[in-house]
Amino acid sequence: MRDYKVLALDETGKASFNHLSKNFVLSGLIIPEKFKPKLDKIISKLKKKYFNDEEIVFHCRDIIRKKGSFALLREDPVKEINFWSELITPLNIKELSLAFVITDKDKAKKLGWNDIAILRKAYSKILEEFTKKHLGCNCGKIVVESDPYQDKYLIEAHNRLQSIGIPSEGITGSDYRNKITSLSLVNKQNLDVDIQMADILAVMADMVYMMKMGKNKKPTKVQVMMSRLINRKMIDKDNPGIFEILV
Repeated sequence: MRDYKVLALDETGKASFNHLSKNFVLSGLIIPEKFKPKLDKIISKLKKKYFNDEEIVFHCRDIIRKKGSFALLREDPVKEINFWSELITPLNIKELSLAFVITDKDKAKKLGWNDIAILRKAYSKILEEFTKKHLGCNCGKIVVESDPYQDKYLIEAHNRLQSIGIPSEGITGSDYRNKITSLSLVNKQNLDVDIQMADILAVMADMVYMMKMGKNKKPTKVQVMMSRLINRKMIDKDNPGIFEILV
C-alpha cells in the first residue's frame, strides 16, 4: 500500500492589483494522509473546548479580528493566548511540514507581471517544491481551497508538470504523474481540517514576511508564537519546510 503525503493549499490576499492586499501568499500544510484522522481529532477537540462546536470552520482573518463566532476570544486576553498556543501545538508535530510561496505585489508590478503571471508562477513553484522535497519515497495528493478564477491556473501548472516534469531535477512528466496521483478542489464546507489549517498558516506566513521586511517591529504575543513556529519548521532538515519568495 502506498504512503501518501497530502499538500493542502489555501492563500491569503489576492493576486489582483485591484485587491488591497500587499502580498499574495500561497500556503500549504503537508501532512501524511494516515495522520489526518489524528489531526482532525485534535482540532475538533480544540473547537469544542473554545467554541462549543466541533464543526465550526476556522477562518484565520475572522479569528484574528475576533469576529462572529470567534468574538468569544475578546472576553479574556489569556483565553486568546491559550487558544493560539493550543492551535499551534499540533503544527509542531514532526510529521507535519509547512509550505509557502510569497509574492510582493508591488515588486511584481515593477517587473511587469500581471495577476495571471503571479498565479502561474506561484502554483508552479509550490508544486515543484512539494514534489522535489517531499515525494522521494512517497506519493502525493493535492487538495486546494477552490477559487473559480484561480483554479484554472493551478490545473494548468499541474498539467504542465504532468507533461514535462521538472527537467532541472531529472524528474520527467511520467515521474510526476506517478508521484502526484490526484488534485481535488474543495470549499470550506467540505470541513477539511488540513485546508482550514492552511488558511491559518497563510496569514501567519504573511505576518512573518512583513516582520522579515522590517514592517512589523512590535509583534504581539500571538504573532511571536506564529513566527517561532514557522522559523522552527523551516530549519527542520528531516522534514523540510518551504518558504519561497518569488519577488
